[in-house]
Amino acid sequence: MAKVAREMVERAGVNVDELLELLIRNAAAELTTFYYYTILRVNLIGLEGEGIKEIAETARIEDRNHFEALVPRIYELGGELPANMKDF
Repeated sequence: MAKVAREMVERAGVNVDELLELLIRNAAAELTTFYYYTILRVNLIGLEGEGIKEIAETARIEDRNHFEALVPRIYELGGELPANMKDF
């Protein structure tokens, strides 16, 4: 699967290695913002916090969905996520 997807992208004139680097960096950014929105959400308290908590939850889910959409594309092109979070 990775070979076919990679060949298709290369035929379109895209440098797959550069694309993978960008996709992996973007996945790291999405995962990071998901993490921070999670922390923000659990720390919002009080009456005013409830409205903001809903906004934070929406943003959190959106970032998680972006991350989950990127990961299969990375692997389809023959890339992979770092095994260690510190390398991410």
